[in-house]
Parts: sequence; structure tokens; C-alpha cells
Amino acid sequence: MAQAVQKTEMEGVETSEGADENPPLFTDEEQRILDLYERMEELQLDIALLRSQGTLSQEEADDVSDQDVKTAQQELLQAKSTYQLRNDIVESVLVANPILKAVHLGEGASEIEQDLLPLLTQRDEWSVRLTDLSFKVLTTKQDLLRVETEHIATTRRNAEFAGQMQRLAKDADTQRRDHIPRKAQRQLDELDSDVKYSQRRWRMMKGVAGGTIVGSGIDWARDTGLLGIVLDDEA
Repeated sequence: MAQAVQKTEMEGVETSEGADENPPLFTDEEQRILDLYERMEELQLDIALLRSQGTLSQEEADDVSDQDVKTAQQELLQAKSTYQLRNDIVESVLVANPILKAVHLGEGASEIEQDLLPLLTQRDEWSVRLTDLSFKVLTTKQDLLRVETEHIATTRRNAEFAGQMQRLAKDADTQRRDHIPRKAQRQLDELDSDVKYSQRRWRMMKGVAGGTIVGSGIDWARDTGLLGIVLDDEA
């Protein structure tokens, strides 16, 4: 019997300790104030909607021009901006007051306001980390853009060098043909014509494919194969 009573008392102690570990965030009065403020916002929005409906019903006309519609849209946007700005100002005031007390009053702040201080410190640390990560992401994107630009420029230079090599090879081939019999030279000319026709056909097909790739929105600059098609390395 004594053990049962002792066990019951221990359970009661554990329950009370668990309850103390998670105190409510707001007192009953503070929660009631927040609920009333939220309800007040809802009522103000309902009143504004009812007023707008009444105005529309009184001023409703059979013929509404496009200018009237644009004017109404502008007025709606301005009203929404004003409403949002007012709510933001009110919320900023409500939030700033306990934050200032938590930071500057020290022990003079209430218990809830003192509990805000470690959360504010953590928020500031996360803000600094977020700023640092954002800067690193921006720097990485800039480096990536620079590398892609250099890659495209290098590919174009390679294409120019390839063209120069082809011209040099053609000049060397012309010099060799001076010592070839005419019959063999005619055969070589026919083969050259066939090769040039095939090259023109290939370049035309490649140009169409490159235009299709660029127009598709694919990130072709990061793909070596697509990059070669678009820039036409064999041109």
C-alpha cells in the first residue's frame, strides 16, 4: 500500500515537472488580445467588402468602358496596397515593442520577453548564415557564367584554327596535284565535288539542328555535343 502511494506521488511529481517544462507561450490575457486583434482584422475586411458591394450596386451602369475597368483595377490595387501597408505597420509595432524590451531591459523585461532573447540571437545568426550562403551562391553563379563564356570563346577559336588547317591542307593538296596526270586529276576533281556537296548538305542539316536546339530552350552550353552542333565546329 505504501509503495502504491509512493508510486502515485512520484507520478504526480513527474506530471508536474513535465507541465513546467512546456509553459504556455502566452498568458490568457495575451491570447485573448491576439484573438480579438485577429477578429478585428476579419471584421474590417468584411466591412470593406460590404461597402464595396454597396458602392458597386448603387453605381452599376449598363455600359462600362475599358477605361472604367482599368480605373477600378487601379483603385483596387491601391486599396490593397494601403490595407497591406497598414497591417504591416501595426504588426511591426506589435512585434518591435517586445523585441526592444527583450534586448534592452534585461532583467526588467517580463519572463516571456526574456525568453525571446535567445530566439532573437538564433534568428540573427541564421540571418548572417543566410547572407553568407547567398553571397557564395551568387559568386558561384558568376564563376560558372565566366567559365561557360570562356568555353564558348575557346570553342570558337578552335573552329577558326580548324578552318585554317583545312585551308592549309587544301593548298598542300593543290601543290601535289600539279604532278598528277590529267585523268587522275579529273577523278580527284569529281571526288572533291562529291565531298563538297556532302559537306554542304551536312552543314545545312547541322544548321537546322542547331536552330532547333537553340529554340527549344535546352541549356546547350553545358553539353559538349549540343555545343558542337550549335557553334558548328566544322564550318
